[in-house]
Amino acid sequence: LAGLPAVVRAGRGAGIDLGDTAAGSRETADGSMLRWRMTDPWADRAGGVIPFFIDWGATPHPAASLPAASRFVELRIEHPDAEQIEDWLWFLGLDTPVTQGDAPRIIATLETPNGLVELS
Repeated sequence: LAGLPAVVRAGRGAGIDLGDTAAGSRETADGSMLRWRMTDPWADRAGGVIPFFIDWGATPHPAASLPAASRFVELRIEHPDAEQIEDWLWFLGLDTPVTQGDAPRIIATLETPNGLVELS
């Protein structure tokens, strides 16, 4: 999907309320400005497993200037209604595996200098 408005439209078309979009900004330590638009990060969408979205526009992504201390390996989701969640994510342009689970859960796997680490 191209751009935040397209993501919000796709969500609404699939019955997913991503909330209103809002602008944000902050000054970095070097004095440059970061500017973005995002959907509501506080909205409860399916127990927190449907993400909020950020469009950085012309601003370089802030992670691009960070040292590479670890490497992202995998993101997966568990949810009692796994099939519905996987469908919603697909409508939003995300190809994230979703498996059946007792409760909503997001698991990120990182490769660090000390080995693999799972965050959930």
